[in-house]
Amino acid sequence: MKKKLLIILLSVFTFSTYSQIDDGSVAPDFTATDLQGNTHSLSSYLNAGKTVILNISATWCGPCWNYKQTGALSDVYYSHGPDGSDEVVLLYVEGDASTGIAELNGSGNTVGDWVSSTPFPIIDDASIASDYEITYFPTVYRICPDGYVYEMGQLENTDIVNNINTNCSTTLQGQDNHLKIEVDDISLCNDGVTADFNVTVKNLGNNAINSFDLDVISGSNITSVSKTASLNSTFDEQSFTINAPLDSGVSNSIELINVNGNSPFVSDLNSVDLNVSATSAQTDNTDVEVHVYTDNYPGEISWELKDEQGNVVASGGPYQEGNDDEYGGGGPDALTTKIHNVTLSNIEQCYSLELLDEFGDGWAFTDGSITPGVEIFADGESFYSTGEVGNFGDGQSYFNAFKYTTNLSIDNFEKYDFTMYPNPTNGLLNLSANQSFEVKIFDLNGKLVFNDKLNESQQLDLSHLSPGVYLTKISINKVTKTNKLIIK
Repeated sequence: MKKKLLIILLSVFTFSTYSQIDDGSVAPDFTATDLQGNTHSLSSYLNAGKTVILNISATWCGPCWNYKQTGALSDVYYSHGPDGSDEVVLLYVEGDASTGIAELNGSGNTVGDWVSSTPFPIIDDASIASDYEITYFPTVYRICPDGYVYEMGQLENTDIVNNINTNCSTTLQGQDNHLKIEVDDISLCNDGVTADFNVTVKNLGNNAINSFDLDVISGSNITSVSKTASLNSTFDEQSFTINAPLDSGVSNSIELINVNGNSPFVSDLNSVDLNVSATSAQTDNTDVEVHVYTDNYPGEISWELKDEQGNVVASGGPYQEGNDDEYGGGGPDALTTKIHNVTLSNIEQCYSLELLDEFGDGWAFTDGSITPGVEIFADGESFYSTGEVGNFGDGQSYFNAFKYTTNLSIDNFEKYDFTMYPNPTNGLLNLSANQSFEVKIFDLNGKLVFNDKLNESQQLDLSHLSPGVYLTKISINKVTKTNKLIIK
């Protein structure tokens, strides 16, 4: 597959020239406690006939984070772990003695929050890494019930299952009618309206799935939805557009009712809470700039801006491809910013943004110099950003991304007595208003570096951010103001 070799080559982080434990060795036994206080014994799992996967990583290891973000191990956990067919045990082991719980939670020497985004147990125990004599992060092992250990490597979800079936003298059975539902945050143009939003479903079961029914619940309102699917194999996934009334002022959720006309496999994945808000990205200027931050394959990427009727009002790409490789990598439009001037209608409405990729692997390939995505400016200030995007497949839709309104004015914001000082700052930033508010901070590449809901008065310590210029987006009661922030 395209670019896969590049990913594999970049994902080896070697810190020793010595060889690690030999394939076919008896797996060193261990008993360890995870972050939730649960005890895990390797020998107990093997005696119970379970196959064990050890992902030995480090919080600061970028390639480790990249592999986690593929979701391959999470897919196997949901499908064949304790909430699925209960045939496989997956354990994440933090293998660096110099890092620990704080780093796992996203503070200090780390590339992110590992805890909230890892569904299977996390063990902070460098002695396990030592016992297995690992020489680079991440190292992923497969231990069959016979007790022998083999390095499995950073395989995709289907390859992990095939690896186990081929080498462990077993065939993972899975469960029938096992479906996972995923929904991104939903932004409404206005509360209490019927809205479109994306739902992605993934087949975690052992049988083909050709239909499913679900209920969208918004407060006391229930909307039943039926969909025809084509999920023929385990880990196949599809995205669907759902149309249902939603309101950010009430609880919202999706409940899976049946799969293939039968009751679904009982799982926590059958119910999904929806994070619904009315869009806070607004502008009263019809003249905007769309800044497109390209990845390393600009000849594949394009975008469309649509009005509420679904009409394309602006678009861009594909851009000029390069000749760094056979897939058009590099070139003058790679890893750069393409700026498009767009004139919006003077009719008050919301606009949706769609990112497209011709090859089907999203805007995921960057050297770190730029964060691929889209940011939109008015009067020289950013008022909307997709933030970081990655491998979203063929396309990614952002419904009601922002709103053009004739009622946006500084008076609307000033009534909240919002202040932000000092600016420039050495890292300590004081924020206050006469009620609670949300603050998002973006770097100039459009990457979201801070996001939190704050009380009326609070001091932020932003000393961990590199000196430079940032954009702050403050939202109070759906009114938004963007300020430039300078960190010295």
